[in-house]
Amino acid sequence: MTLSGGTCPSLETIGAFVDGRFKDREREVIADHLASCEACYFVFSEAARTRVTAQPRAEIVQFPPRRITWRIAAGLAAAATILLAVNLFGPFGTSGDERALTALVNAVGTARTFEPRLTGGFVYAPVRGPVRGSNDAASLSPDVRIAIAEIEKQYAARPIAATAAIVAGEPDRAISILEAASQQHPADAKLLSDLSAAYLVLAERHNNSNTDAGRGLATANRALEIDRLMPEALFNRALALQMLGMADDARTAWQAYLTIDDRSGWADEARARLRTLSNQP
Repeated sequence: MTLSGGTCPSLETIGAFVDGRFKDREREVIADHLASCEACYFVFSEAARTRVTAQPRAEIVQFPPRRITWRIAAGLAAAATILLAVNLFGPFGTSGDERALTALVNAVGTARTFEPRLTGGFVYAPVRGPVRGSNDAASLSPDVRIAIAEIEKQYAARPIAATAAIVAGEPDRAISILEAASQQHPADAKLLSDLSAAYLVLAERHNNSNTDAGRGLATANRALEIDRLMPEALFNRALALQMLGMADDARTAWQAYLTIDDRSGWADEARARLRTLSNQP
C-alpha cells in the first residue's frame, strides 16, 4: 500500500481501493483515512463515480496531483461530504446505525448477489449471476463501496458492519461480528436471522452445505423461537433446508413462508423453489 508524502494514500492506492483490491486491515486503514481526510475522500468519491461510467477496459483515471489548491480541494470535499450525507443518510433524527443501514440498502438497490435474506429492508431482486465460489467485491457499485467505507469507519464492531461485510462478500467477518453480538443479546431475533444468512452465504461461497448450511438452519430456528413470524428467518430456514437436500422439510418450510408473505418478490421466489422441489423425490 503506497502512501504519498507519508500521510495520504497515493492516487494508485485510492484507485485500488475503489476496485476492491484490498482486504481486511489494509482496507480498514484506507477507509479510516478516507473518512477523516476530506480531500482524499473527494478524490475517492470522484474516482468511484468515474469508474461506473468508464468503458469496460478503460484504465483507472489518473488524477493530476494537487493541481487544485488545498483550500479549493477541501471546500469541494466538504461540499461532497455534505451532499453525500443529505442524499444517503436522509432526514436527521434517526440513529447513526439506522441512517447507515438506510444508505446501504439504498445503494444496494436491486443488486442481489446472494440467496439468503437480510433484515433491514433490502428490496427483492433475483440473484445476479452465479453465487457459488464467487467474490462480489469486484462487482460492487461505487455507491455501495462508499456506503461500506462509511460503515467500516464508524461502526467497525457493530451489527451494521456485519451487514456491510455480507454485502461485500465477506461472510467470515460478518459471522465473527454477529456471533459476538448474539452472545451479548441472545434474545435479538434480527441478529440471529442475519447470522443465519451469513452462514448460508459462506455455504454458497465454499460450496460446503453440510457444515455451514447446518449452522444456518440451527441459527434460523433460534431466531424463529424468538419471533416465529419473522419473514427473513423463515426464508433463511427454508433455504437452508433446501441447501441441505431435505426436500420434504424444505417444501413445508417454503409453504410456511407463504403463509406470512404471499405477494412480494420473495414470495414469488418461494413459489418457484416449491415448483423445483416438486420435481424432486
